[in-house]
Amino acid sequence: MTLPYERRRALEWAGETLRELAYLREKDEELWGGPVPPKLTQLARRILRHYPEPWQIEFAVQSNEPLNWWISEEPER
Repeated sequence: MTLPYERRRALEWAGETLRELAYLREKDEELWGGPVPPKLTQLARRILRHYPEPWQIEFAVQSNEPLNWWISEEPER
């Protein structure tokens, strides 16, 4: 079973990884073992537009409010 703090950490790690991919610098290619395809960098940037910022994750953790202000089902079309 996944614990709440493990889910939080997974969100944080995913965000860090997306930011690393989205804003690569030359020296970062060593981290990834070579050049990262530009399409992957573009995809990471698109995902980050809707990904929670670290402060939003922290706010959600500290808040006693339900998370429906931040996340919901997709509306029916």
